[in-house]
This record gives sequence, C-alpha cells and structure tokens, in this order.
Amino acid sequence: MEDEKRIILCIPGLWEGRSAFVRAVAEASLPSADYVAAGMIMMHGPSKAAFEFDFCDRDEDMMRAFAGAGLVNELGKDVIDKIDSHKSVVYLLSTSSQTKETSISIAKAAAHLIKAGGLGVKVETAGKAFSADQWLERTNGDFVEIYGLMVLDSVTDGTTTYSCGMRNLGLWDSIVSGDEFQSAVKLLRGFNMYQLHESPELLAGQTFGLEAGAPRYSLSVEAQQPDGDHNLYANPFGMWRLSRVAAH
Repeated sequence: MEDEKRIILCIPGLWEGRSAFVRAVAEASLPSADYVAAGMIMMHGPSKAAFEFDFCDRDEDMMRAFAGAGLVNELGKDVIDKIDSHKSVVYLLSTSSQTKETSISIAKAAAHLIKAGGLGVKVETAGKAFSADQWLERTNGDFVEIYGLMVLDSVTDGTTTYSCGMRNLGLWDSIVSGDEFQSAVKLLRGFNMYQLHESPELLAGQTFGLEAGAPRYSLSVEAQQPDGDHNLYANPFGMWRLSRVAAH
C-alpha cells in the first residue's frame, strides 16, 4: 500500500530492543494471546487484523514532536518528561484500505502497545498526540472515540479553519474561511461527523447546515489543500470547501 494512504501511529516506549518489544506484546496479551508480533507484522488473532510495524531506536526529537502535536490535548510537563524517557519507538502502519473499521482496529492495537510499555501515541497522519491515559480512555471497551483520536478539526491561520486526518477514516477533510474560529470548528466537526456516521453521497453544489434554520454552506472541491505539500497531512481522497450561502 502507498504510504500516503496509510494510517501511521507513533508509539514511544520503554522496550530495550526489538526482542523485548515482541515479548512485551505477547505478555500483555496473556492469557488470551490476542496480539502477536513477528517479523514486521503485528496481528490481532480474533479479527485477523494485521498491521506493519517498524521498530526504531530512541529518537532525541520525540519530546519536541509530542509537545508540538499535543497542544490540543494539553499534554502536561509530566507527560512530556515521560515521553522523553523512552528507549525506543514503534511505528504502527495500517495494511488495509482506510475506513472507520480500519482506524478502530489500529487504535485498539495502539492501546495494546500502551499496555505493553508504550508511553503515548502520536497520530502521524493528523499531527495529534495523546498521553497513554488519554488514548486508553478513548479506546475503552467496545466503544472507540475514533473521530477524536484520528481527526484534528481546528487547524487555523486566523481567517481559514480546516480539518486534518479524515484520510484516516477514508473520507474527505473540510475547510471554511471567514467564520469565527469556534463557529468554524463546530461547523467542520458537524460536517465531518455527518460524513462519518451518515455516509452521504456528496457532490459539489450541494448545501449543508448544522440544523434547521442554521446558516447554509455550499460544497465545492478544494483544489489547493493547505497541507498539500505534506504527504502525511494532505488528504489523498480530497477536501470539501464550505462556503456560506447568502440569505435571501
């Protein structure tokens, strides 16, 4: 699969080496042995979901990377210091088409790696970072808060606000200009959740509103994605521009 169409998660951990990582994955699965890691593949036995993984040495830039990507989730100094104590890094990569189901399965796999010694998760394909506790809270039991994990919907330059990470769900991102920041975030979140839960057939020229009586926005294809030159943030599926329709 092309890297631009993968979900990529970064998990720094306390593993002393590759064999220690493989052993920790197995031990954290006991007694059911749900997850195993071998070669370059980590697999969830019951579902047969498979993920590639890349085991790397300690990265001196990891603390800075988590601090920059953890602003939305307000990672405190204690969390950042814990990230800095890492001894190695595992990159977990999806191996199947990006869908809601794929993102849920890899989110659960990352939660397992936290139980096996991971210190946090950075979603490389959204620029968003979480502490270990935050990730586990959002992947608790059968319910996975997948939108909150995989999508950043508050990227702004002061006049334009857009989302990043809908590619992780196999969907288009969205962008709006001119709206006040909090209103823009609410709009984008509502529109993206509409895509995620309703699976509508969207076409340029259609309109969208958050509710009856709310402002309407016309859809058009955004040809110049703000992160178009960043292959981990650019959305290979596309981006919808929402333009407010003048009231008559």
